[in-house]
Amino acid sequence: EMELGLQSNISGSTLKMIPSFVGKSTGNEKGHFIALDLGGTNFRVLLVRLEGLGRIGEVISEKYEIPKEKLERNSEDLFDFLAEKVADFIKKISSGKTPEVHKLGFTFSFPVQQTSINRGILIRWTKGFNPSGAVGKEVVQLLSEAFERKNVSVNISALVNDTVGTLMTRSYSDPQCEIGVILGTGSNACYVEQTSNITKLESSASYGDNMIINIEWGAFGDGKNYLKSSSVDLVLDRESTHPGQQQFEKMISGMYLGEIVRLIIIHLVTNNAI
Repeated sequence: EMELGLQSNISGSTLKMIPSFVGKSTGNEKGHFIALDLGGTNFRVLLVRLEGLGRIGEVISEKYEIPKEKLERNSEDLFDFLAEKVADFIKKISSGKTPEVHKLGFTFSFPVQQTSINRGILIRWTKGFNPSGAVGKEVVQLLSEAFERKNVSVNISALVNDTVGTLMTRSYSDPQCEIGVILGTGSNACYVEQTSNITKLESSASYGDNMIINIEWGAFGDGKNYLKSSSVDLVLDRESTHPGQQQFEKMISGMYLGEIVRLIIIHLVTNNAI
């Protein structure tokens, strides 16, 4: 499945194997940057200062809860909400100073067909998100338009999956790090691949020797019966926001564990086992 996913976007693999267009951190990067981390019902905005030599300096972070209606209505409402909170955060850290144009990294923890370091098209929503008008659209453009509507001065320099960001963050201080794994609201993994093996890239030679690959393993086995599903798994999937998708993720990730336990207890009670 992994090899098929590296060969083509239409190979039939359940693993998307999405090129990130970035390699590992060198530990020598410097500067201060804004980060927007969207991947669950809470999202974070951060100011991070990189000092070089593998050292991460000041980190200022704010967490915001996304109202349930923003997850279900339309994408413009969702991205406007994100832009408003970024504006609030920048105002807070500026403390009356003359506003500057900040470089922003956008961590977007949903399946995206990435086309460059700061461009990507949303394949589908997961983890209970389902606002209309975003699937098939360029997500950086959607966020940029929201910043323009809210008059926020930022330049979106990078689009990354949270798993890729996890690997890059650790590799900044530990050059031996080669794999990133997320076990949270959802689940995913990434790793460092030889660029020459990513044959679906039009010109792999122009991207350096190595590139981080976002596996999107939450969808492993979708429609192929690789995974042995219990009756509880089948009920949970049928009643989920996106039936038939992210089957592996639904078996192991945090968003679904409570519902799995509830369904197991109902099954035990119904069958007089407890």
